[in-house]
Amino acid sequence: GMVNSTMVTGEIEVVAYEWKLLNTSKTPPFPIEDRCDAGENLRLAWRYLDLRRPRMQANLRLRHKVAQTIRRYLDEGGFVEVETPVLTKSTPEGARDFLVPSRLNPGEFYALPQSPQLFKQMLMVSGLDRYFQIVRCFRDEDLRADRQPEFTQVDIEMSFVDEEKVMSMAEGLMARVFKDVMGKELSLPFPRMRWDEAMSRYGVDKPDTRFGLEITDVSDLAATCGFQVFESAVKKGGSVRMINAKGFYKGGDQAILSRKDVDALLPFVKAYKAKGLAWIAVKEDGLQSPIVKFLGDELAAKIVERAKGEVGDIIFFGADSDDIVFASLGALRLKLARI
Repeated sequence: GMVNSTMVTGEIEVVAYEWKLLNTSKTPPFPIEDRCDAGENLRLAWRYLDLRRPRMQANLRLRHKVAQTIRRYLDEGGFVEVETPVLTKSTPEGARDFLVPSRLNPGEFYALPQSPQLFKQMLMVSGLDRYFQIVRCFRDEDLRADRQPEFTQVDIEMSFVDEEKVMSMAEGLMARVFKDVMGKELSLPFPRMRWDEAMSRYGVDKPDTRFGLEITDVSDLAATCGFQVFESAVKKGGSVRMINAKGFYKGGDQAILSRKDVDALLPFVKAYKAKGLAWIAVKEDGLQSPIVKFLGDELAAKIVERAKGEVGDIIFFGADSDDIVFASLGALRLKLARI
């Protein structure tokens, strides 16, 4: 009755007839098992113990398998892995460089590479027309969800190829990784989207398509709507676009966004240079919005119809130059999806 099915050795019982103490050990700061609720700071302070946990070991082994699969796939495609220098000259790129002082040349500094861009271009000119490297890059910039000061990337360069060959190579690489490492088949080719379509529907050129909240253009309706903010944006060559957050404004205990929450979104979009954030809420007793009086009931109804608005929806508007509208509504879309 003492079997523990959750442990690998849960069916083994050891009876000791003789034992000898070789050394003592303090109680570990957290259990060396996956069922661990220790905070990240504590686990990082005791990293060598944390790495004993099966989950952490599995992460390292997974990363190893991915790297080896990438190398096999690219080698089969005629690519050559070349290790490029880490200590190099500072070159203008998207972030600040990390600098390393030179011992032999006081006052001079090496820069850690933000990417091996210059070196791989030299390889292309030299006639090595297919290069790859699983390379460490360094960028002295603020932390983001998808970036840290040092990171590893798969860097690939090819000469004399068109867009189709580049995309096919990348699709094949991802399909091989998922098949060999995860045992999952991916259908090829992947869904593709033009840049202008991605911007008009999602506001960014790397859209998250796992949810709706797509952007809709209403510039044709707003051009002569009587609302100065909308009309001015269109006349200056910009646009008026909207996002329908379906079911976000039901009211009462069911509300996902309260009026206070809606007002709090204004400073958020202002960080993306938007001057304001107009909205229309669709309620059972009609439309609630500070801009309906400028639009008029008929035009407001047409806008809600285009947005496929229903009771409980709230429609947000951006009106400015296209770059500002795309940036602000694209960011707003992601924020709403996280609520």
